Amino acid sequence: MSYTPIVPTFNLNADYRTAIKQLMENGFEAAPRGQQTREIIGYNFVLTDPRNRIVNFPARKTSLKYLLGEFIWYVSGSSDPTGILPYAKFWDSIRNPDGTVNSNYGHRLFGHHEASNVTRNGQVMSQWNAVIDILKKDPDSRQAVVNIHLPQDRWEGNKDTPCTLSLQFFIREWRLHMIVTMRSNDVIMGTSNDIFQFTMLQEALALQLRETMPALELGFYYHNAGSLHIYERHFEMAKNIIADERSLEMSMKPMDRFDDEIMLGLIGVEAAWRANGSNKDFMFDEVGAWHLLTEYWQDLILMCFAEDHDAMHHVFGIEH
Repeated sequence: MSYTPIVPTFNLNADYRTAIKQLMENGFEAAPRGQQTREIIGYNFVLTDPRNRIVNFPARKTSLKYLLGEFIWYVSGSSDPTGILPYAKFWDSIRNPDGTVNSNYGHRLFGHHEASNVTRNGQVMSQWNAVIDILKKDPDSRQAVVNIHLPQDRWEGNKDTPCTLSLQFFIREWRLHMIVTMRSNDVIMGTSNDIFQFTMLQEALALQLRETMPALELGFYYHNAGSLHIYERHFEMAKNIIADERSLEMSMKPMDRFDDEIMLGLIGVEAAWRANGSNKDFMFDEVGAWHLLTEYWQDLILMCFAEDHDAMHHVFGIEH
């Protein structure tokens, strides 16, 4: 076995292709639950620009609708998969006996899961707010950790054991760095979606911390996978990605605001759009919640849900 676990270029799409190439050429053969995979243990991505967060190889067919739909579902904090099923029916197959799922990370992050909440100075708070409190009181802290995977997730027969173990945040030289630790990461269906979600959360947290730390900037994103793997059903796709030597690295413009009002706006607009058939011609500006959103979020919605090319240019800061 000869491979370099840490990918060297720090650009998402170039490093994503390299990871797939290493998996196909050097990965262990493993078949957990009888499903054939190739796997590398202890694989790491490092992104110096977390706003370069979308895998855009044509063979991967990244769904912008899914990326934003999942982010808003996380923001909602709901363990009911109804809000994500229109984007991916897969979630229906991993429900708990009570109909819920475990891998809406926002459920555990934003205070909706009692067992995940934190008590600080006698006050019960979400893990998100606890991280903010920790870093505001001690910017050099090493304790700004969010636990996603919990011991109670490991019951036999669980179809939705969270793949993410933890999120950790550091402020160093006035930059907010994020480390995500995964127990398991499917490079096709997991990595490309997870990096988008987590870097969005990283930037959102930086904005909220900036209220008391105006000099704070976005730092690096570290993605550590205990098992990075690819399933046999995706081997042909992997070959096409490896053969595609284009590496279009595109960074989104800086996020401008993230707070309770933005969260409510996102949830309201997405729910209205979904209730009206998820039509790309939907009149978003007729929804009251639309007017809670800043231009950044409106452009992102129009790009992902309405397939609006002008909005895409705005999201990526492209002049036309």
